[in-house]
Order: sequence, then structure tokens, then C-alpha cells
Amino acid sequence: MLKKIAVLFLFLAIVVFISGCIDNTTDDPVNKTDPVTSDQIPTVNLPSGFTFMAKHETNIEIGNFSRNAIEGVYRTDTGDDIYIQVFKTDSPEAVMEEYKATYKDAGYDPFTEIYFNGHKATKVTSQFISNGKPVDKYNLIWTTKDSMIKVGSSTDPQKVINLATATNS
Repeated sequence: MLKKIAVLFLFLAIVVFISGCIDNTTDDPVNKTDPVTSDQIPTVNLPSGFTFMAKHETNIEIGNFSRNAIEGVYRTDTGDDIYIQVFKTDSPEAVMEEYKATYKDAGYDPFTEIYFNGHKATKVTSQFISNGKPVDKYNLIWTTKDSMIKVGSSTDPQKVINLATATNS
């Protein structure tokens, strides 16, 4: 009887082992990204003061739509988190216009055009109240051939620009 139980356990262990060797699927969606998106989320050669923390797929609300994005998470030397979000799409300009439309009732002009890495981008200033005083937070958005990219947010606009420059896009 003991031999039968041992053979049964051995058989089950072999079946589990073989099924693990044959199944090559992964639950890591980041491995499925294309090289362009991966390059736009830098993990090495970062500007001084930044540490790469993680990269993952996420859904982000832009206007009335939930958009898929690949998000890189970075920690600054001051302990703040800044994100690079890449929205891969056939119409990146439309996604950028949807994003800008969320500021239509801002009561101020939140958009400033800047240039870096040889192209135009839009610096977006949002305001919130901290300890009874208005504080500005900054994001940077731009489009490529097949993506809208958003970097931010931070109370230090130079940190946002420095991280955006690392995307090489």
C-alpha cells in the first residue's frame, strides 16, 4: 500500500513538473510591450537624482475615457514619485486633445509650449491648495508617431523636464 501511495505522489509530481516546463506564458504584461514603448520608459542612464522603481500596465482616466498605458515609476532624491506614462494609440493627437480638455474650466491658462530632445511639448500646470496656499504641479505631454507621452507630476518643473529628456522621444 505504501508503494502505491509513493508511486501516485511521484506520478503527480512528474505531471506538475512537466506542465510547468511546457507552459511558457507569463503574467508579466510589461514583457509583452514593443521595443518603442520600452525605450520610452527608461530604466538606466537616468538623470541625476532619479531612481527607477517599476514598470507596469495601467488604466488612466483622461476626460471621460479610461486609457491603457505603460507606466514607469521613478523616485526623486527628495522622495517624491514621478511617472512616465506612454499611451500607445493610432491617434495620439486626439488623446492629447482629450487630456487638454480636462483643463477647460481651470480659470487660468495651464499650457506652455517648450522644446526638448528636438521637438515641441506642452508643459501643463495644475494648481492645488496646500496649507491654505496655492501650489503648482507640473506635467509634460507630447506626441510621437504612435503614442502620447505624459511625464509628471512634480512641484519642480525642472525635474519633470529632466525625466522627460531621458525618454529620448
